[in-house]
Amino acid sequence: MNYSYWRTERLILDAVDRRILRRLSVTDQIVSVLTNPDLLVVAGFCIIGLLASAVAILTVPDFGEIAKALQQLL
Repeated sequence: MNYSYWRTERLILDAVDRRILRRLSVTDQIVSVLTNPDLLVVAGFCIIGLLASAVAILTVPDFGEIAKALQQLL
């Protein structure tokens, strides 16, 4: 980006990259959403929570009753 003469106070933008202007297919859009780093981090935390819950349910025999008691307290 280049700034024009200071009295005009306007911004002159350089030419736009042609890759930005191309049309994306539906599969390209889906792939870009699924490879988004933010989505991968959130999905990772969800998977870790799911695995921790499954381990807690399988290792603690009265986990369901404990969960019910905690829900009544809250």
